[in-house]
Amino acid sequence: MTFRRVAATSLSLATVLSLAACAETPRAAEQNLSTSSPDQVVAEIGGRKITLKEVDEKWEQFDSAERARVAQLLYQNRKTMLEQLVGDILIDQAAKTANMGVDAYLAQETAKRAQPVSDAEVQAFYDQNKERTGGRSMADLKKPITDFLQGQRRLQARAQLVDELRSATSSVKVMLEPPRYTVELASHDPIRGESTAPVTLVEFSDYQ
Repeated sequence: MTFRRVAATSLSLATVLSLAACAETPRAAEQNLSTSSPDQVVAEIGGRKITLKEVDEKWEQFDSAERARVAQLLYQNRKTMLEQLVGDILIDQAAKTANMGVDAYLAQETAKRAQPVSDAEVQAFYDQNKERTGGRSMADLKKPITDFLQGQRRLQARAQLVDELRSATSSVKVMLEPPRYTVELASHDPIRGESTAPVTLVEFSDYQ
């Protein structure tokens, strides 16, 4: 196992498009995770109270990798929804400034930024996903594919609009903190890089 200290790191996300993917979204859990406190008592046995902090510490000992994955997933989903809320507010404010309704303003602005979907793009999408069509012809799927691609263009146009509105103001401040982990290092661990670097990467290698 090799430890490398670096100044920064980045993650890339890939979006996978599926022609016929449709699933029911489960209802959110009733418990509001944002109000959970490490000192919250989650069980009691004969007067012995078990706190959420103890549960998390046990989880860390039992499966630290899974606990880290869940924490990162929770943060990523919160971050995504936060960005949606920020965009909604910026669009609402811009619509009021333009003396327009939100829907009318959004339709007007996205139309300026979203290019129409061409027949060639529909055909290319069909050809790339032909194995998933279940034998349906291009004629059968032309409208669903066109609607799908136009929907993607509208989402991209909305994101572009939000970026423009965000860059035009200094009032947006995001305070959501990503999960942070402390990596305990032993004196004999192989380490490369400066000891003062703010990020430590742990590299696992299999030489078999």
